[in-house]
Amino acid sequence: MDKKEYRQIAEQSASGDAKAFSKLYQLVYRDMYYSAFYTLKTDDEAILAVTETARDCFGAIGSLHSEQQFRAYMMKTLCSKMKDIFRRYTDNTLDSDQPEIKTALFELSSLERMIVAMNIAGKFSVDDIASFAGMTKIGVKKRLERAKQKLDIED
Repeated sequence: MDKKEYRQIAEQSASGDAKAFSKLYQLVYRDMYYSAFYTLKTDDEAILAVTETARDCFGAIGSLHSEQQFRAYMMKTLCSKMKDIFRRYTDNTLDSDQPEIKTALFELSSLERMIVAMNIAGKFSVDDIASFAGMTKIGVKKRLERAKQKLDIED
């Protein structure tokens, strides 16, 4: 999507046009869902976080001047939602029928899981994750390295 098209759709969205917002939302919803799912452990929680994020971001789109700003704003808001959900529950129980990678991911701390999910599933850089999560780049990098060691993942 070029800048002119983005700007037009963003202005329509800011005016309350849900169809225009859905065009922008399509650019990022899959990355949002996968990041939320692998961070929060359940489909219901992931859908809740993504839905709340979309609802909260709907009116603020007009102030974002590019597709990259939209994506960053959506992911930063999603991180905030996921942190809220972390505060609501601390249950670390696992279903016995979960695939091995999910089981391994769910043994990480919630913050490590969020960082790994955003890096691997969302393909976000350490810089982006630090911005979204309100952390330092060094903090994200250290947690990512530690989590990858736990998961036995090589770069």
